[in-house]
Amino acid sequence: MLRALLSYFKPVPPESKELLAAIREMTGLRAYDPNIYLAAFRRKVVDDPSQKSANMRYERLEYLGDAVLGVLMAEYLYEKYPKGDEGYLTSMRSKVVSRKALNRIAVKMGIPDWMQQSARGRRAGTTSVPGNTLEALVGAVYVDRGWNDTKIFVHKHLLDAHVNFDRVEKEVISYKSLLIEWVQRQKKTFEFEVLDENGAEHRKRFTMSIKIDGELKGEGAGQSKKAAEEAASRAACKTLNLGRREPSRPRRRR
Repeated sequence: MLRALLSYFKPVPPESKELLAAIREMTGLRAYDPNIYLAAFRRKVVDDPSQKSANMRYERLEYLGDAVLGVLMAEYLYEKYPKGDEGYLTSMRSKVVSRKALNRIAVKMGIPDWMQQSARGRRAGTTSVPGNTLEALVGAVYVDRGWNDTKIFVHKHLLDAHVNFDRVEKEVISYKSLLIEWVQRQKKTFEFEVLDENGAEHRKRFTMSIKIDGELKGEGAGQSKKAAEEAASRAACKTLNLGRREPSRPRRRR
């Protein structure tokens, strides 16, 4: 109560009032310290006007939010799938907190609409900036409101509202990982090989192949060797019919 009362005496930049209203709608929570949430969106705050400090605040909140989100996600899945084994729960958590998935959730929440213009126009659509901002927001809620309110925000306003777990179950994060797991189970050998490398130093394009027990199973290209290996693995998985059938699903909590 005292903390909430003190929040009324904290100055807030007038231009940030719309953003704070949007954050309240996203989280379902009233901010005790609005400046923490401004830091999560890399906005300067009244008591700390330097951009360098604002960036450091953002990075610290992102670090904290990443850790908190991981624990709350594990708890959510533990309760949702009482028959799920460790491998299943780990796989599901990895899918939901992947960069691609967090970006998707952030977009559904409307986070990119409130990011700074430079980040929104230059990077938001191609990198993990929206998802990173979401993690910083989770960190801000944790610092401002504590564990219980953060759990309500993550479970109700983030996971229940924006994650389709039936769809997540069928997604493949990494075809390379899927293929390697299959190869190891089958006690086979595999080998990636660079078939081609061209382009300028800053715009190279690689073409890779993958052989299993010496037999060519797939080829793929990308702007890095890692991306080309993933493309080749995807082709190999298609050839081997891996990742298409939905796994048996553990019973959910009712």
